Amino acid sequence: MSNITLKIHDLTGDTVLANLDADALRAEVNALDGERWVFVDNRMVRRDALANIDISDNAEVIVTRHMVAGLV
Repeated sequence: MSNITLKIHDLTGDTVLANLDADALRAEVNALDGERWVFVDNRMVRRDALANIDISDNAEVIVTRHMVAGLV
């Protein structure tokens, strides 16, 4: 069983989804609107490349909007 944690940072705060498998994670990230930065275990990856990387069973994935000079 996978134990991937997805943290989505936005203007209203953080949303945390736990115990996801890789397919559920990809579906959640792809459902998000707008431009996003995606970090898998603190390494930035392209959102469209998420389907092609091997995500470990205990990964932490953080998704945030693009930031410029500290603005979200």
